[in-house]
Amino acid sequence: MRSWLNNLLKNPKKDTGKVLGINLSPEHAAWCLLENAQASPRIHSSEYVEEDTPSPVAALQALIDKGALPKHPCHICLDHRYYSMLLVDAPDVPDQELSDAVKWKVKDLINHDIESVVVDAFRLPEDAYRGRMNMLYVAVMETDVVQGLVNLCDKSGLQLESIGVNELAMSALTEHVAADSDLGAAFLYINGNSGTINLIEQGHLYLTRTIELAKGGGTFSGNLDFQQDPVDNLALDVQRSLDYYESQLGKTGVSAVYLVAADHEHGAWVEGLSERLPISAHLYTVPDALNAEGVRDTGIVAPALGAALAAVQWAKTAKANKSAASGGKHARA
Repeated sequence: MRSWLNNLLKNPKKDTGKVLGINLSPEHAAWCLLENAQASPRIHSSEYVEEDTPSPVAALQALIDKGALPKHPCHICLDHRYYSMLLVDAPDVPDQELSDAVKWKVKDLINHDIESVVVDAFRLPEDAYRGRMNMLYVAVMETDVVQGLVNLCDKSGLQLESIGVNELAMSALTEHVAADSDLGAAFLYINGNSGTINLIEQGHLYLTRTIELAKGGGTFSGNLDFQQDPVDNLALDVQRSLDYYESQLGKTGVSAVYLVAADHEHGAWVEGLSERLPISAHLYTVPDALNAEGVRDTGIVAPALGAALAAVQWAKTAKANKSAASGGKHARA
């Protein structure tokens, strides 16, 4: 996962063996501390707050007010409602020039002045769309939001190292589930009245879609009044994504759906999804190998865990690439 803060942060922090993931959403804020991160990561501790907040900065402030956050290198994961995610043709430029090139490519697709936003881009794997198209995802967020988080972290003594997106946090979680390694996994994230469907294979994000479960703004992919049962609507959206994954992206299939639900009511939809889909659905729980602390309310803490795992994975990949003197940037957390 690349940092959006390369030009804003100074002096990389010393490796402490621990990594702090933070998740910010309009309804919740959570943190999760991994220890022995580079070798065999285990959850050292976690905490969250349930509070409606108007912005990521306010959500982080609520988490800080809850109690002192661990003073270790931290990586923030933002809820999908705090940024826009766009799928566009990849410009023919080297990876180091990708974000700058994409910035001008998406300027007519957003509702903000291009000079007032921060963009980050990550490529789809080479086998996506059977190699017929070279596509990438672009995350777009207001610069004032990024700067506000940087300022608050600096004020609070937090060692901020990156700001990332929910989709890549979900991708990082897949390496620690018991899915068939030869097939992809669908991570269905629901928080409040919306969420994302993420189709992931071997840690690489191939497809993400935003869904909405109730009226009230944002984007949605289905007709809310088509069926009365929300599980029917949700299953239909997941099935559409699975069909697209196989027919258009040319992938072999998905082994299972993992539901990451911040609300217990939504978590109860797992059984209904299994009945309606051709693959099994599971409520995501933190694997025992990671769960030294005994995390409660997994659906709230999971994105923070994903942010920490993504940072660890990215650091290992960067180190390996540097050693091999080879590149290649894919949509992997």
